[in-house]
Amino acid sequence: MKKILVIDDSSLFRNFMKTQLEEYGFEVIEGINGLDGLTKMRNQLPDLIIMEYYLSRKSSIDLLKAKKMNPNTNRIPVIVACNDINREKIVSVANYNVKKFLAKPIKIDVLLETVSESLNVKIAVDDTPCLLDAHLNDKILFIEIAKGFNREKISLLKYKIAELLKLHRISNPRILILMTDITYRDEDQAKLETLLQSISETVQSHDYVKILTVSDKIKEALASNLYFRDIEVVKSLEKAIDGLLGKKGLESMTSEQSNVHESLLTSKIDDSSTSTVHLNFQEEKHLDGQMNIGSKKYRIAAVDDDIIVQALIKKTFKGYEWPVDTFDDGRDFLKVLKSGMFDLIFLDLMMPDVNGFAVLQYIKENGIDTPVIVLSALSRKESVVKALDFGIKSYMVKPLKPDGLIAKTKEILNTMF
Repeated sequence: MKKILVIDDSSLFRNFMKTQLEEYGFEVIEGINGLDGLTKMRNQLPDLIIMEYYLSRKSSIDLLKAKKMNPNTNRIPVIVACNDINREKIVSVANYNVKKFLAKPIKIDVLLETVSESLNVKIAVDDTPCLLDAHLNDKILFIEIAKGFNREKISLLKYKIAELLKLHRISNPRILILMTDITYRDEDQAKLETLLQSISETVQSHDYVKILTVSDKIKEALASNLYFRDIEVVKSLEKAIDGLLGKKGLESMTSEQSNVHESLLTSKIDDSSTSTVHLNFQEEKHLDGQMNIGSKKYRIAAVDDDIIVQALIKKTFKGYEWPVDTFDDGRDFLKVLKSGMFDLIFLDLMMPDVNGFAVLQYIKENGIDTPVIVLSALSRKESVVKALDFGIKSYMVKPLKPDGLIAKTKEILNTMF
């Protein structure tokens, strides 16, 4: 049995790696920091090391140097994971038998492919096409799944949910599962049950979970399951929201957002803010603190024809001293967009001339990997689902709130899963 040493300060990430890799027959050893990882590397001589770039107690570079100096460990292949990969980091580990530098959030298929190549073993990965995402908007945790049910992506979901709930400090969420444009086969029963089990573990009652789908097969599958048959399946967004937030829930959410928008329209945008935030490298113990995504001044693009939205985004990030470039439509944005130019893009879908979908198509065709957060009205849910096909990171419901923008940015730039 091949042994893999996973070194990461985050217990959540270590637990995910251990659960996932053990499923494929590997023995997994956990290193809780750089020093602990070094000790276990020397004593247990793993066949492969998967490690975070930023480690406490002993840095990743010091650990790699010690590994290279030891004739018993210098040939062990290494996979390094990090939120913010750049050329400088890649060069810094080039002489230490590092096989791959993986970006967080981890793409599970890339991870398993790299493990397979590094250890020269075959890993059978579920190749079922599947779009699966989880994100919070106001009071509801949205789980969106489309195309089909993929075992690896579903196994990742509970860790993504746990990370989001910790980041947003939510203990008992309301959860809406959107199953749109999805193919359900009889052999998907076990995958569906795994999906629902991951979600059920986070709520006190199935009353806090609703499934929005038009698939009669999924409804029949749930009805035949003794544990999950009490989860309500609905065919309209309004009914789903009402069931989670009470009668007229959708109306109350829209009303609350309208009040925010009205207050922005009638108040002067204050650009005099001089507040600053101390940014730290990612460590698990700091996840519930400040932005904690490094000392870099991230550059943001706000592409929206609404000047109120532009002003709000600029004001929100001024306290972090992050530059925000604003664009009134997609045409102006595409004139300047190039790979690596921005670290995060806020994109409105409905704009005159060149809309958000045209921008997403350009980004996809040109291989630009900048994360995109789509801005959309709650009533335009179908447009958001369509945008998921372009690989957007998440979406936010308009009108926007400053604390929501900060939380979503932390979620996208600081997430591990």
